[in-house]
Amino acid sequence: MDLQELNRWLAERNLKGHWDHQPWSQVVRSYLWKWIDIYEGLNWSGKLITTDEAGRRTIQLRNPGLPAGMTNTIHFSVQLVNPGEIAAAHRHTAAAIRFILKGNPKAYTVVEGERLPMSEGDLLTTPNWTWHDHVNGGDEPVMWLDGLDIRLVGTFGAMIQENFKKSQQPIEKPESYSAKVFGQARPTWIKSEFVAPPYRYPWTETYANLMALKESAADPFDGVLLEYSNPLTGGPTLQTFSCQIQLLRPHEKTKSHRHTSTTVYHAFRGRGMTKVSANEMNWDKGDIFVVPPWQFHSHENPTGEDAILFSITDKPSTEALGLYREEAE
Repeated sequence: MDLQELNRWLAERNLKGHWDHQPWSQVVRSYLWKWIDIYEGLNWSGKLITTDEAGRRTIQLRNPGLPAGMTNTIHFSVQLVNPGEIAAAHRHTAAAIRFILKGNPKAYTVVEGERLPMSEGDLLTTPNWTWHDHVNGGDEPVMWLDGLDIRLVGTFGAMIQENFKKSQQPIEKPESYSAKVFGQARPTWIKSEFVAPPYRYPWTETYANLMALKESAADPFDGVLLEYSNPLTGGPTLQTFSCQIQLLRPHEKTKSHRHTSTTVYHAFRGRGMTKVSANEMNWDKGDIFVVPPWQFHSHENPTGEDAILFSITDKPSTEALGLYREEAE
């Protein structure tokens, strides 16, 4: 028996020698998904399938470098709920966020008995194992970005889902409950049962914070970058991933750096270019793109208008595992 025969013999028994180096094909690639394609697919789905049939009517983003999914940790999709529809209540071990692209005054998500309104630019959190359902009581469709850590949870084989006994859970908490209970001045006798409570970050407040810092010195690699912090800890949005909002001012060009975390971006306002290694991704409003781990990247806003990027990063997970590294080019 020679070494090649040994390799084959081992492979037949689902074994492999350390010396038998094989190319790793499941690599996250930098890639840009155009909003025009996502939007058209979503509109067609709204005509062809109901939320009752689909469970969740979403268009999922798939990375060409992976057999499934967008990244190895973060799952990203865009969801549509038509007028009068309900996305039934359930809960799962994956944590999730909703970044609202199109809302209306009668659209809302219920998380753990609290009604959270859905207006454009709002960020809503659904921590893991929280009951949640989505309702569109208005006359226009609503759309939002779904971000989940389901890829990471699946790696651990820990994905569990449970349906609520009815399509909707009861609304048991008063309006703006989380904002009042977990705000700056909070009641001492109420404790959250979750490490990160369900929470709504209104766009009006987020945008005001961005504008307040517009003339300030910014991060050389990311411009004016804000993190949606956990109201209880001041740390990342959720335990496994964090959400950020980023202002690139007119004609701003950032320096290049790389890190071991993966970041997924949505162009919420304006247009620009993000360079990842040799790949120049020119993005317009609505486009979505991914920056893989440990690849040098920079951002540029070549226009005379502000550009705003919403993003999700798995940095909290890489930090918790002692894997986070960062360096400038």
